[in-house]
Amino acid sequence: MNRAENIAEKISAEKQIVTPRIRETNKEDEIKSKKGICRFIDDAGLWQQTFDASPDIIFIVDREFSIIRANLKARQELGEDIIGRKCFKIMYGIDDPFSHCPACRVFQTGVPVTIEQKILQLEDRWFAVSAHPITDEHGFVWQSMHLYRDITEQKEMSLKLKELEIKDTLTGVYNRRHFNEIFQREFDLAFRRLSDLSLLVLDLDFFKPLVKICGHSYGDLVLKEFADLLQNRIRRTDICARLRGDQFAILLPDADLDEGVMIAKNIHAIAEQNVYEDQDNCRQITVSIGLAAINAHAPDSTEDMLTFAQMAMHEAKDEGGNRVGIYTPLELLQK
Repeated sequence: MNRAENIAEKISAEKQIVTPRIRETNKEDEIKSKKGICRFIDDAGLWQQTFDASPDIIFIVDREFSIIRANLKARQELGEDIIGRKCFKIMYGIDDPFSHCPACRVFQTGVPVTIEQKILQLEDRWFAVSAHPITDEHGFVWQSMHLYRDITEQKEMSLKLKELEIKDTLTGVYNRRHFNEIFQREFDLAFRRLSDLSLLVLDLDFFKPLVKICGHSYGDLVLKEFADLLQNRIRRTDICARLRGDQFAILLPDADLDEGVMIAKNIHAIAEQNVYEDQDNCRQITVSIGLAAINAHAPDSTEDMLTFAQMAMHEAKDEGGNRVGIYTPLELLQK
């Protein structure tokens, strides 16, 4: 072996010894560098600053339903003593978790929950609620993070738009289109349950001549007050709608013909005594009411039932108005 080969072998041997040492040194330097950076980072403080910047309520709940962390907005809305308190108690004012509680659902299912809730404890405002599971390395849900975003303004706007779609703009009762949808649903339900359903059709007497004499603004006042009168005299489950002009309808679920007559006569008596007054006019206005019921008249459809009630109403008007009429089939009238 010549001298050059000896030198090459020595260099190779030394390289095998030195290279791992260099790698270890570099690794130690890298660890020291990271430790140096970490000295200036407070994980808890960073978490707090990040979530405090959010305008939404954010908190973390453990499996005991205790709030263990909360951001600034949560402390402002729910109190500085929020840490350690039960989320179901502070958010919903109840003493035990329940199935609709987001934390309860997250711990039961292990999947995120997104719902909209109106929360009494927060001034009856609407919130978009998101609850997300926090798992360990084995997938066990040991905490749940909750975010409450105030959507009251958007929700109220949405409800107003929906109300405009289904309500008569002048009187505030249901419009004809929405009434038809409810009528069909209740009609089908009555047949499935073998229960009864009554329908009143109400028409103000001599309303068109009244408007010609007193003006449209007074006519509008009469319609509004009459609609309010109807709403105040019906049951909570009844449905009131304006069909057209001065004609209204009231749907009476689970009411047979006798109960329908009783409700119709009660409305008729109150309407007869009511006084409609503005700065220039003061009048009493009567109403004619027609009545039909499923079990008594056996209509094949909602259209038939509405026709029956309208026929009874027109019959009442033909007899002078200001009365309640009950549908009578033509074959019975001809006898």
